[in-house]
Amino acid sequence: MSGFLTAVISVAVILGFMILIHEFGHYAAAKLLGVRVEVFSIGFGRRLLGFRHGETDYRIAAIPLGGYVKMSGENPMDERTATRASSCRIRAGIASSSRLQVRR
Repeated sequence: MSGFLTAVISVAVILGFMILIHEFGHYAAAKLLGVRVEVFSIGFGRRLLGFRHGETDYRIAAIPLGGYVKMSGENPMDERTATRASSCRIRAGIASSSRLQVRR
């Protein structure tokens, strides 16, 4: 039983690290392209831990099955978030950013 628990925890830690790196690619691309990042989250759902630095809320959420980066301009119906993210070119650059990091 101890070996099984160790394996489950190991997989969770490795998966969490991979999600962190993947989402950081989107975060870094958004910042480089001048898009405001509202939330950088590892996990989904209710916020468990986190802090706010500048305009970004960094958090660890309740369901650890992924993550997301919420950027301004993602919702075209919300005029308060309309920024450079509305450009098709910029959105494509941010969306492909995690794939560009892997290829050399």
